[in-house]
Amino acid sequence: MHRGIREFIQWVMGGGDGLGATPERPASTKEIIVLEHQLGTPLPADLKLVLGVFDGATLPNGVLLSARPGPGNTIEAALKAHAEDRGTSFLDPELMLPFHRTEAGSYLCFDRSAAPVADTWPVVDYDLETGEMRLTHRTFDGWCQLCVEEWTADDYHADFTVEKYLRGGQRHAAIEPDVSVAHVTVAHALRRAGEPEDSLESYLRAGRCVPPLAWADWEALKLAALLRYPAHALEAAGRLCRRAPESMWDLRETTPSRVAYAIASVAPGPDGHQEPWLRALDQLCQQPLDEDDAAAAAAIRQAVIAGEPVPPPSPPQEAEIAFADDLDALWAAVADAYRAGSLREDDLLLDPRFAPLTERYDLVDVLRIRRDF
Repeated sequence: MHRGIREFIQWVMGGGDGLGATPERPASTKEIIVLEHQLGTPLPADLKLVLGVFDGATLPNGVLLSARPGPGNTIEAALKAHAEDRGTSFLDPELMLPFHRTEAGSYLCFDRSAAPVADTWPVVDYDLETGEMRLTHRTFDGWCQLCVEEWTADDYHADFTVEKYLRGGQRHAAIEPDVSVAHVTVAHALRRAGEPEDSLESYLRAGRCVPPLAWADWEALKLAALLRYPAHALEAAGRLCRRAPESMWDLRETTPSRVAYAIASVAPGPDGHQEPWLRALDQLCQQPLDEDDAAAAAAIRQAVIAGEPVPPPSPPQEAEIAFADDLDALWAAVADAYRAGSLREDDLLLDPRFAPLTERYDLVDVLRIRRDF
């Protein structure tokens, strides 16, 4: 039995440290066999171990689903809801296999399409309303281990703060260092804590995972461009510039010309070694989302070659802030807006109206402002 599974079972059966964990009766061998027969495939061995001790449970982070047939908090009911949502058969072997309903109402599921063997299925978070899916755990054992780590942490009952959020991400990254969302959580917490350099490193680690969160490298590129870290920017850009369908650009929450603009802000001039940068820009020019995006990307590439001022991307970025000729007043307004969350890294990087500020201030100092939840 894996460590996480053992600790998870012991914690729930031990009363859950007064956190309200309530296990159900064990699932019978017959109930598990019937469910596997319905699915047309075996359940992961670790899940069967847990169900054989308690068939479902109320947990601090949601409800572990039951193997028994019928409606309610059962695997069968959740799977049928998933099938209805996707407009396919309950027996479709490509469907996600739900095993846990979270407090937010989404389901943690095994991704059956990711591997032919049940024991190698990764865990994804699936939102029935939006259809959004993201890999959150490499294994069921990893999820169990993180649950126990969270529930037994000294700060579990503490108020939610940036530091608590960071520690949660660090625990996940230590348990599953190859899961992108763990590093993104750390990166996001560090960014809110006003530590852009460390945040950038975590976003890059997230981008190196397989699969990565779609927008991890865009976040890394923005920070690298603002920090003027060309090597970091080129790493993130190298992954972002690979040919991708339009749907992927939607998930990245950016456009090829916006990526090109970020690259151009740190690329060397005509006297420098431009080859890798131009190769990245060429890839972006080959996959525009529309005519305006194509024209903007081509113009940005030409400006880099010629060492000329870089034209704006498509769509242009316009920060929602009142601009003033008084640089000190504008700087104070920028700091206040960033602290309040109405001004973001996209604005600082992509809106050329902030350029005059750089004559007196370093825009990176804005990123060092702490933003509490």
